[in-house]
Amino acid sequence: MLERYGHGGDLWTAAEAFGKPRERFVDFSSNMNPLGPPEAVGRILAKQWQEVVHYPDPAVRELTGKLAAKHGVPVECVLVGNGAAELIDLAVRVRRPRVTGLVRPSFAEYEEAVEKIGGRITDIPLDEANGFTLRLADVQAAAGRCDLLFLGHPNNPTGRLLPDDVVQALAGGQIPAIVDEAFLDFCPREEELTLARAAAQSPHLTVIRSMTKFYSIPGLRLGYAVAHPQQIREMKRLQVPWSVNALSQWIGSAVLEEREFARRTLEWVKEEKERLRTGLQSLGLTVYGSDVNFVLFSLRPLGLDVRALQAAMGRRGILIRDASLFPGLDETYCRVAVKLREQNEALLDGLRQAIAELLEARGGSTAGEEAAAWRPEGSLSSGGTVPHAACPQPLPAASAPMKLAPTFMLQGTASDVGKSLLTTALCRILLQDGLRVAPFKSQNMSLNSYVTPDGKEIGRAQGMQADACRIPATTDMNPILLKPKKDMVSQVVVHGKPYRDLDARTYREKYLPEAEAVVKEALARLRQAYDAVVIEGAGSPAEVNLKDRDIVNMRLAGWADAPVLLVADIDRGGVFASLVGTLDILSPEERGRVKGFIINKFRGDVTLLTPGIEWLEKRTGKPVLGVIPYLPQLGLEDEDSASLERKLAEGGLGRADPALSEDMLDVAVIRLPRLSNFTDIDPLEYERDVRLRFVDSAETFGSPDAVIVPGSKNTVDDLLYLRGCGLDRKLLDFAEGGGWVTGICAGYQLLGEKLLDPNAVESDQPALDGLGLFPTQTVFAAEKRTVRAAGTTRLYAAPGQKFAVRGYEIHMGVTSFLRPVDHPFELSYPDAGAGSSPDGAVCADGRLWGTYVHGILHNDDFRRAWLNRIRAAKGLEPLPAELRFQERREAAFDRLAAHVREHLDMERLYEMIGWNKGREGFQ
Repeated sequence: MLERYGHGGDLWTAAEAFGKPRERFVDFSSNMNPLGPPEAVGRILAKQWQEVVHYPDPAVRELTGKLAAKHGVPVECVLVGNGAAELIDLAVRVRRPRVTGLVRPSFAEYEEAVEKIGGRITDIPLDEANGFTLRLADVQAAAGRCDLLFLGHPNNPTGRLLPDDVVQALAGGQIPAIVDEAFLDFCPREEELTLARAAAQSPHLTVIRSMTKFYSIPGLRLGYAVAHPQQIREMKRLQVPWSVNALSQWIGSAVLEEREFARRTLEWVKEEKERLRTGLQSLGLTVYGSDVNFVLFSLRPLGLDVRALQAAMGRRGILIRDASLFPGLDETYCRVAVKLREQNEALLDGLRQAIAELLEARGGSTAGEEAAAWRPEGSLSSGGTVPHAACPQPLPAASAPMKLAPTFMLQGTASDVGKSLLTTALCRILLQDGLRVAPFKSQNMSLNSYVTPDGKEIGRAQGMQADACRIPATTDMNPILLKPKKDMVSQVVVHGKPYRDLDARTYREKYLPEAEAVVKEALARLRQAYDAVVIEGAGSPAEVNLKDRDIVNMRLAGWADAPVLLVADIDRGGVFASLVGTLDILSPEERGRVKGFIINKFRGDVTLLTPGIEWLEKRTGKPVLGVIPYLPQLGLEDEDSASLERKLAEGGLGRADPALSEDMLDVAVIRLPRLSNFTDIDPLEYERDVRLRFVDSAETFGSPDAVIVPGSKNTVDDLLYLRGCGLDRKLLDFAEGGGWVTGICAGYQLLGEKLLDPNAVESDQPALDGLGLFPTQTVFAAEKRTVRAAGTTRLYAAPGQKFAVRGYEIHMGVTSFLRPVDHPFELSYPDAGAGSSPDGAVCADGRLWGTYVHGILHNDDFRRAWLNRIRAAKGLEPLPAELRFQERREAAFDRLAAHVREHLDMERLYEMIGWNKGREGFQ
């Protein structure tokens, strides 16, 4: 990677990597003023070079005096240093904070300085949906639990200034903070926004400034701090003698007089930044607002990895910053400086070519291969450094035990009481409160799975919970996944890869003893890597027939030393009986682990429940930490068939509606008995012109506008089911009559002509005729394919255009083509490092298409184009692509967290895990 030493602007590494002389690169990876350095720098170097035979002024008197005059503060309040980096280190060494609140994302040197003095970091996450703007409430909350806040004004890498209300709060001088104003010179309101004068008066506030960016003199290393005289004296005491050399002192004093240079700089930034932002947006990138001379953007809409783009641009002699290395940003983020018009146009032209190259993957490495080549050893796709994330290994031996993060656990009185969503909510709440948090479920049984960045398979719920934590999902979060294949038989997936098919008895008697070590090691790795781990149980701890070999509930709580909250679903009835009964079945030691109850899915007036709560607390001696009201239309995916059954029972995905309005589309999903990954159709629930329903018989088929044949854990058995209930004939008649049919994964397989299983991987049927809508045959293989996919499609796009698409594949079949066929998708596999290849099949008029890509309908523009084509076939006008499903999903995490926080006693929960939200952190 180009940021080998932690910064952009490393022309030496670029020259080694791309075989070009340093002067041949245009550097957008460091944010220097392209108008500089000012003429005064040349004059000083020409006239005073012989004076370097003398020591520099150890007190830096001239420059200190000019800086004090610039800000209107006493000279005792200013300390000049060897760049902002030295001053950051000095300021932290003087403060010696135990817990520092750090905005995510932000400059990595802040965290490094804190770690050097043995301090701990707590995160203050910025909200991407809010344009990465810091909120005053988050600052105040962080100030209450931290010794020190470290804030960028503006933030690097987002370029956003602190909001005025945050600036005013800091200016009050009561919030302990170090504020880095390294790029504030580029703002016309600099004098109004700077906190330098406030810092001179407050012992709690330190401001750090850089002179290298604005005046384009990074080779001289020059910065200064403004703080209370006592703070400055302490920093001087720790500073190395003659930290600032003579040239830096002379040039620093001279450039402060370059007022015309400053005026031209501000005019240039205002004009060129907006031109560059517009140009980046025209390439299909997500571009974020910036108040200074650099711009952050995301490649997410294109499905590309920044490391692959950095490599492609480097070969063109253009350097860009891999922003995924800023904690809090994923592998899609990139930062570029604003430069002169000609240079900016060269950047945009280079990006256009590089993006086209990566999307088309024509010749040379694919985007995925380049991403793999440039990913630093041991890192994750998000730029994080969680150990063993890609390939779990046994825990290393150590001379002293490593400190393990605290845990707490949610167990239920039964399945589907809401543990997964409550775990998700608590993950997001802890993240919002500044903790690095991870989810854990030792064993999950689900047909809805999730593919991790390294191509492994875990339960969908744990993937969703990792998303709520804003961290990459790993198999440590769900080391064992059971995927039911037929009655009493499941495929056992261990650390993301199929282990073998086992019946329930064999699994319990033969494998569970081995599973203990797998579970303990995975949990230990998470506890070493994060501040807290939220554990989700499975089923009920009161299943006495399973307790002796339990790896998911009370024995796991013992291994993790986890306090337990027992969750009950009041919607089922008998909530008090279920809680008391569960508690009574537990052993005394297990009862001692239960620290309280959560009553979930409440509807109605909570005061009517008060007598029952009082009785329960008196009867058990344990508190009810919260009564969580039912939250409808949340918009987060379901985990398994139990939740789907509930949704169907509640009427959320009903049967054919005779009163369907004429401008609505009736989309039917074939409800296969072994239906898997039914989250594929989730976005359709929120399209305003779609009525989505499941059909499980010929009688309920109705007259749909489109039919989706979804994924299955057993393609052969579900094909036989379709034939047995007559849905095969309904589906074929519908297709022959011009209906719109989509097959996803197993649905795509069974729409082909042949299913071959010579090794009895899926069933005892060596060969079976499919439905024959595609000229394909599928051979079932023992090796499961689990990869993330990204690419493009021309299907339903305007002439000459394409849609970017992404998703994931999970299947054990290899499909080939008996006759030539059009392929709707061209895919590459960035995490697997594989080349591009065509995917799926489509008929000439686009009515019938199939794909292996789960999540294909989560691609907003493609989904809307497909729906609009169906609308056109009905004579309806097209609708705009209004639904942004991923943005809606992120908002749903925050909505869920706010709802649970409002009704749950978080203070008691934090007490259980020893977390003090004040200054002490974990006890």
